[in-house]
Amino acid sequence: MSDLTEALKFIYDWVQQYMPTHPAAMNGGLSRDAIEAKVKELPFYLPEEISELYQWKNGGVNPFIPHPDAWDIATFFSLEEAISIAQDWKGDFHLFPLFMVEDGGDFFVGTQEKCQTAPIYCNDIPEEVVEREPNYPSLTSMVQELVEELKSRG
Repeated sequence: MSDLTEALKFIYDWVQQYMPTHPAAMNGGLSRDAIEAKVKELPFYLPEEISELYQWKNGGVNPFIPHPDAWDIATFFSLEEAISIAQDWKGDFHLFPLFMVEDGGDFFVGTQEKCQTAPIYCNDIPEEVVEREPNYPSLTSMVQELVEELKSRG
C-alpha cells in the first residue's frame, strides 16, 4: 500500500470512529484504465499520485479531505467534473482542481511531462496560484500532514 493510500485509509477510518455524524457521500474509485481514458483529452498529464487518489475515490460531496472537521468543505471533484473545469480555464498554465471549499480550493498545475507528484496550491483565486509558493510539495505530503494532526489529537 502506498503512503498516500495508507494515509487516506487512516483518515477514512478516523472519520468513521470520531466523526460519525459527519456524513460524506463519496463515489467509488475508478480503474487505472478508466482514468487514462478520461484524461486523454487533457493537454497535460495527471501526476501518478492524483491517479491514485481517483483510484481510491472518485470525488464526493461533503468529503473529509482535505480536513475532517472543516464544515465549509463542499466538494471533492469527481474526475469528470475536474476535467471539465480544467478544460474551461484559459491561460498560460493548466490548472486542475481537486477540492473546492467555500472560500477557495486546492489545485495542481498540469505539466507536459509525466511525474509522480505535483505541488498543491490552495487559493481563493485559482488564476493566482502560480504567483505563490505551493502550500504543499505534493498531495501525499498534504494528506500525511493531516494524518499527523489527527494522531496528535489522541
